[in-house]
Amino acid sequence: MVISPRKTVMNLPPEAAPIEAEILDFFASRNFERSRRFAPGAYDPQILKGFLAAAGNPQYRYRTLHVAGTVGKGSVTTYLQRALNALGYSTGGYFSPHFVSLRERITLNGEPIAASDLTRLWHVMKARAGFEKLSFFDALTALAFIFFAEQNCAVVAIETGLGGRLDSTNNLQADAAILTRIALDHQKILGETLGAIAVEKAGIIHAGQTVFSCSQDAAAAAVLENTCKKVGVQLHIIPDRGETFIEQNQNFVRAVVKTLFAPSPSVLAAIDAALREPIFGRFSELQTMPRVVFDSAHNAAGLAALAVLVNRQAEAECNVFLNTMLERDLMGFSTLLREKIQKKINLFLFPMENSQYYQACPQLQNVSREDIRQMLVDTKKLHLFTGSMAIYAHLRTGFSL
Repeated sequence: MVISPRKTVMNLPPEAAPIEAEILDFFASRNFERSRRFAPGAYDPQILKGFLAAAGNPQYRYRTLHVAGTVGKGSVTTYLQRALNALGYSTGGYFSPHFVSLRERITLNGEPIAASDLTRLWHVMKARAGFEKLSFFDALTALAFIFFAEQNCAVVAIETGLGGRLDSTNNLQADAAILTRIALDHQKILGETLGAIAVEKAGIIHAGQTVFSCSQDAAAAAVLENTCKKVGVQLHIIPDRGETFIEQNQNFVRAVVKTLFAPSPSVLAAIDAALREPIFGRFSELQTMPRVVFDSAHNAAGLAALAVLVNRQAEAECNVFLNTMLERDLMGFSTLLREKIQKKINLFLFPMENSQYYQACPQLQNVSREDIRQMLVDTKKLHLFTGSMAIYAHLRTGFSL
């Protein structure tokens, strides 16, 4: 008997707006988001500050919650926006990076910015003096800040891009600084030790804020405590609660919202219901028969959390299709998955044409896309794609998932 694949219905990322090709092309030689931003003299944060000031500092026209961390910051930002909506606020959300479209990065009440609004604001931005000096992330951040003010948002949840201290989003007067789990990632950019990375993340902490953190390793916790003491703000440590990382993030946001907004029992029930809704890219089931899952974990801490979820699944065997950017330790990731996943695991290198991704790895079997298509008919195995957010776009276009 031939089994027809069954796709799962979910809120998938939106289609890219036509203007996105022009935006990405414009910034092809202006991307300072990685090592050049952190090299001495490579990035001047005053350029964006000046641009925002000339635009009337739109980011001061609504309340903001600022989120930094290594793992879970995108989920926490999403959950915060959902909770704010349940509280009755008109809300914005700012995220990075994206799966398919730049529209995912800027949301209004949980919905991606309309293609028409992105196009209109892009042309408005380009006409402003000093625009050509902005980096890609500077420009998108400014565009988002302007959009949220234009839409009369009451509260906006803002996710940092990379680090925090020198991040484009660090131009806020945020009500709260919210720190998710800090772990080793982007060491060549943010620092080789957990303490050094925590210093960059803690750069979003400013006077007058309420500061929240989940449980942290000792080195990161010490940095956050010292920073808060130096700035003169109180640090609220929210212990991890939940069997999985998803549950821990939900409970973390619940505690933050209870402290900041003191919702009534009925509103808290609505918040809890909103938090239970799945987030795309977090163990997202793209197909039920055979079962195909995509997860956007792309660092060691994220993959360790993913392994916990895999171990809870019914299948006794798992095909894992993995790839990541060259700056990350793919061999280390594959070793981690072999050690953490407590079932038979077959590891394959997901083929990526982009030269910034691995083309071979001794611990992963090379396969073609046709090989993968043939494997995906096996209904007895869990088929998992992970290691990079960019993989999803290939699943969508090349595998109709």
